[in-house]
Amino acid sequence: MCKEDIYSKIPLGLARSALFGTSMAVKSERVEIHLEDTSLAVQNLRATKVSYTGPVLNQHHSLLWQSIISAYVEQKTDTVEISGNELLRRMGNKSTCSQMHSRLVNMLRDLRSGEISYQTATHDYIGGLVSGVKIARVNVGTRVRKGNITITINNELSKLFDDEVLVNDLTRKVSLGNNQLVLWLHDFIATHKVVPPISLLELKRLARSGFELKKFKFEVKRALVVLSAPKCGLVTGFSINKHNVLSVSKSRTNVVILDQFRAANASGDASASSEKKGSVLARHQRAMRAKVAL
Repeated sequence: MCKEDIYSKIPLGLARSALFGTSMAVKSERVEIHLEDTSLAVQNLRATKVSYTGPVLNQHHSLLWQSIISAYVEQKTDTVEISGNELLRRMGNKSTCSQMHSRLVNMLRDLRSGEISYQTATHDYIGGLVSGVKIARVNVGTRVRKGNITITINNELSKLFDDEVLVNDLTRKVSLGNNQLVLWLHDFIATHKVVPPISLLELKRLARSGFELKKFKFEVKRALVVLSAPKCGLVTGFSINKHNVLSVSKSRTNVVILDQFRAANASGDASASSEKKGSVLARHQRAMRAKVAL
């Protein structure tokens, strides 16, 4: 079994939105999400619009989808073939019992049945998170068992992984446990070069949290402590002022923004706009490798 670190890719606007929320889904519940020009400065810069209709998705779905995308990046094909056990391993699950496999199949159905509309200055995509799911049947003696899973990725969706994307440390994320807000904040914070101050009300909306504000504030603080611990090290400092505005400082993560002007504004560093195009493209090429250093 491969013990190397696992990296995935997630478009910035999807990781910063309520697409993969923090609430536990009720069976068969569906949701409509519409986010347009959110108050985040870097989100406005790219005129990000996210819409989604389909089953309620949370951080378990996010881990599954990013695990699929990690295999897609490694296999370099729009048709990913992978075992259920390997998907569960990438998601951080130590158990591979039949109950976990049934849960995995249900989440794959959720990913298949929803539809997103994702628009930025660079991207315009309408479709599913995955385009098809096929589970092989294997005869073992007198029994029929599930074999490898074949997952089809829309060719248009694959274009979202070249620019405006986080090369995410999935190994680090799965090590954080099952707290939904911790997992969501990990990706939200990691997508920024410099995290702009954000009100807790806006953060609560983006995370699709069901907590009332006072409870949400407590849970955010607790989550940031986890993300600040040496085991993670993503957050290097944070504060919440009397107006309930959160400020966060963070360690370096691999955010790929190819356009120099947008990269400069996203990082809050005007000097970045003077980078040579060749160095930006070189960084992009390094990000496309299976192993990257965040």
